[in-house]
Amino acid sequence: MNKHLLSTIFAASLGLAGMQLALAEPVAVDGNSIFILDNSAVGSQIVVRNLNNGQLNACLVNAGQNQLELSANTIATDILIKNGTAVVTTYNDASLVTDVKLVDVTSCPIASAIDMSECYAFIDDDRLTIPCLKYGSNVISVIMKQRGHSMNFEFDSYKPNKGKDRKHDD
Repeated sequence: MNKHLLSTIFAASLGLAGMQLALAEPVAVDGNSIFILDNSAVGSQIVVRNLNNGQLNACLVNAGQNQLELSANTIATDILIKNGTAVVTTYNDASLVTDVKLVDVTSCPIASAIDMSECYAFIDDDRLTIPCLKYGSNVISVIMKQRGHSMNFEFDSYKPNKGKDRKHDD
């Protein structure tokens, strides 16, 4: 409540000082989508744009413009996307109540696309390189060395996303 009151007082003081006010709506980014709270529509709505080009995405079009179904004097104040659900905080100026609305956004592209074009394993002389191996929170390329003339390979080194080769010391 204090945060909202201070913001209103600050905005009013800027307006009285003759400064132009430009208020941005709250946004959340998840995967390939930008979720924008739009309080200009009655009951508020979530506008979705594609992250890569800013184009409108119609993934929530079936929900209509009154997606959040907020009552009079209630506005959406913040948004967070978690596990395919938009968690939207709301504030009612008349009753001074903060609440939350949950909106299913699983129809929106929230999974990040991974470029797999350079993730093919290959053999060069006696080395087998396995790129794009997820190890913990990193993606590395593992280099295996051929054992003799067989098709058996053993660990030789790895390359992190950026940096120098690291040799195995066993």
